[in-house]
Amino acid sequence: MKYTTLFCEDLAAILKKELANGNSLTEPPTVTDWPNRGSVFAHLAKDLTTPQNALPEIIEASICNDPHYGWYQELFCRRHQHLLVAGIPRHGQPMWTSN
Repeated sequence: MKYTTLFCEDLAAILKKELANGNSLTEPPTVTDWPNRGSVFAHLAKDLTTPQNALPEIIEASICNDPHYGWYQELFCRRHQHLLVAGIPRHGQPMWTSN
């Protein structure tokens, strides 16, 4: 069962900045129980504008360039298990990277 909800405070602050910078949501924060039970997921249309060095320590940034998933960047809150993704896959680029 999916239903819209609010992001944790760590990702909510990033989402607010992204929307203020002109990005838009293709999918609002929704409880999806993926990647973990209770997880909240949202998808931004364009790539993130927030620099990686500005992310809180609790946020894990990675690249998911797998067309199966349909996005390019991932921000995962290790504390709350919420996931904010952005952009679209890029043909010819590496499939996965973690920082």
